[in-house]
Amino acid sequence: MKRIITAIFIFVTLLASFHQTYAQQHDRHWIGGYGWPGTPGDDAVLMVFGEDGITYTEFHSEIYIVNGAFAISNAEGELQFYTNGNVAASWDHQVMQGGKGFNEGASSDDFGVNGMDTTLNYFYNPYTYQVIPDAYDENIYYMVHAFILEYGDCQHLDMPKMQISKIDMSANGGKGRVVYKNRPFAEGLYGRGFALVRHGNGRDWWVVLRNHEGQEYRALLLQRDSVVRDVVSNIPGLDMDISSFDDCFVTSTSLLEPSPDGSLLIDKYGANWAKLMTFDRCSGEVALVDTFANGITPLVTSGGVVINTPVESFQFSASGRYLYGAGYAEIAQWDLWADDIGASKIQLGGVPWALSDSQEVMVGITGGLSAFGLGPDGKIYNLYRTAHSMIKHPDEPGEASGYCIAADSPPSCLSVPYWLFSNRHPNFRLGPLEGSGCDTLLSSTKPPLSNSGYGVSASPTVASGQVEVGITLPRYGGGSAEIQVVDMLGRVLHYHRFPPYAYLHILE
Repeated sequence: MKRIITAIFIFVTLLASFHQTYAQQHDRHWIGGYGWPGTPGDDAVLMVFGEDGITYTEFHSEIYIVNGAFAISNAEGELQFYTNGNVAASWDHQVMQGGKGFNEGASSDDFGVNGMDTTLNYFYNPYTYQVIPDAYDENIYYMVHAFILEYGDCQHLDMPKMQISKIDMSANGGKGRVVYKNRPFAEGLYGRGFALVRHGNGRDWWVVLRNHEGQEYRALLLQRDSVVRDVVSNIPGLDMDISSFDDCFVTSTSLLEPSPDGSLLIDKYGANWAKLMTFDRCSGEVALVDTFANGITPLVTSGGVVINTPVESFQFSASGRYLYGAGYAEIAQWDLWADDIGASKIQLGGVPWALSDSQEVMVGITGGLSAFGLGPDGKIYNLYRTAHSMIKHPDEPGEASGYCIAADSPPSCLSVPYWLFSNRHPNFRLGPLEGSGCDTLLSSTKPPLSNSGYGVSASPTVASGQVEVGITLPRYGGGSAEIQVVDMLGRVLHYHRFPPYAYLHILE
């Protein structure tokens, strides 16, 4: 192993001497664990993509993590803070200065449990908030979050406005401070799911919203914390019948998912249909490419009750060719390059039943899946409590994707017993559109934070087990990055091609 690492670092030294690095490791930390009123933050878990693959550290937090949390790291991968959507805690796991009171007045705020002041987040609060870094000040971050109200009809959840909150991590001795919170920047009736996609200039961010009926999209361009453009796109010609309660419910509550390169969007339309759309990172326009049936599968649950279950969440592979979907009856794959997308569907493994806290499969009990998260290692994770499923090679078809469904492989595809949750991070490593005129739009006199360049690192330098190899690239989506490990005789001992936008690989 020492000989292998020496060979790697010969390459690293040569490369690092000519270039500066461009790290964008904001998604390196994920948060898991759970806590209930009276025991805030008990058994919280820090899930880190790092030197030994994924490591897990238990800790006590002042905030509840019942349904997951969003963690943000700096560009070098150092944890800054995390939030459950209602409360923010700094890297020391204490509530940040000014870190309470997000979403005040919403059905899901932290003041609504029997009139008590809590730090709880609710079952419909996850995935309604994300965090992005400021393009010009490495200490500033913005939380983009939806104001959610319970609704009486099939829409169930109503989002009358979008909000932004500002956090300065240089304040309070480096523990951070909330500069302001809950500043509205968009009003209207929209579904809870929204997408964040970098503008073609590689600095600003589009916030893409969908109305309840699923036929109108609105893209707002954030330059730092100000809206500088508002683009509305209508999707005509959708004549599928989505008149039932279930159709209406799924359409209004589903998540809107962008591809890693920001050029595609996938969205539900009724229980049985999906819309594949293009997104123009320069103009903010949304256009329909295709609709396809994703299937409603009858599922026999506990007590012999049969329920019809649709696919509820999606995730693109890194290249954008394959699409993954999860429902209570199945996890499936579609080939988006196929002539008939709907007919290309392949079911991966068996039924994703729920797992108990002791990670025993509970046949007949639904709830063993969540939204997907694309990890910094290029794998796709579907994590919900103790049900940990993953796709190891998302850009390969069917069996070659290396899928692992938790209920098929107990106790866990990650071999740990923790409550874990998928994180829907925006693609922080999505850079400017090469050769595009939109790179000059809304330009600033200040340059981006980091200089472009290449870099390779390996850690630890002496090991008998796993070794992490990390890369930094000027354009994570352009071309491909490959590594070879050779011995002193020049023999190739290991070869790996990084998926687009990934930066981590573990040598066994």
